[in-house]
Amino acid sequence: MNMQVTPELVEWLQEQITRGCQPEAMVQSMIKSGYEQTFARQIINASFASVETIIGRRPGVVSGANLDQTVQINTLGLEGNIIKTSDREVRVLLSLASPRIVLFGNVLSDAECEQMIELSSSKMERAHVVDSEKGGTRIDEARTSDGAGFQRGEHPLFVTIEKRLSELVGWPVENGEGLQVLHYSVGGEYKPHFDYFDPNKSGEAAQLNRGGQRIATIVMYLNDVQAGGETIFPSVGLQTMPQKGSAVYFAYAGLDGSLDARSLHGGAPVIRGEKWIATKWLRQHAYV
Repeated sequence: MNMQVTPELVEWLQEQITRGCQPEAMVQSMIKSGYEQTFARQIINASFASVETIIGRRPGVVSGANLDQTVQINTLGLEGNIIKTSDREVRVLLSLASPRIVLFGNVLSDAECEQMIELSSSKMERAHVVDSEKGGTRIDEARTSDGAGFQRGEHPLFVTIEKRLSELVGWPVENGEGLQVLHYSVGGEYKPHFDYFDPNKSGEAAQLNRGGQRIATIVMYLNDVQAGGETIFPSVGLQTMPQKGSAVYFAYAGLDGSLDARSLHGGAPVIRGEKWIATKWLRQHAYV
């Protein structure tokens, strides 16, 4: 199948976006022309993310408007309950269209979950948050977990998982931050917060220089939690239960530069047992 980015393809993409064509219609057109599906999704979404209106302009925060403007990185679940990557069949367990939230099953094998925990255990330290005013990171009582951060592709296991996630959501590997593995003991939680950066706060705005705005998050569950530890979305009354090998995906950036406040989310306190997760944040552009 065709996977070449030619000047003719770039010109066609620009023309379709200018005409107001929808991403999914463009994907189907490329598939009919002989392009591989994952490649088509990646190049089209990268093209939309590069539109000037999503860059260099103060994002607005919406609470319910622009519902169809939220970045649709993939049709995720609209074509059936199985998404096939090159090495795994992932199940779609729940799909919410607006805001875009999808719960996946069978994203990771038990062995992959256990290996990720093993690789992280010796690197754990108190998890930080971005310092909104000063830049850098700081400890915050809203986030009571230990964490270990990794560079993209730092270990062969991560190369495999990052490739799988890229195929799953149709977004380039290089547009993702490195994996962050987190551990919550009993009582550990992360109070409701946003993953995107506020460009009006100097400490957060500085983060935009490393790949643009965060547009979506994937949280992978590495173990079964005895009680508690749900991922909660207060604005829409949704919570997803941590189940080993599953993952929840949610998008929050708009094609018009807006950010969806309904993506407010948190990690409920662990009541019994412990909770291990791995987080992948996706950016507009290549993350450096």
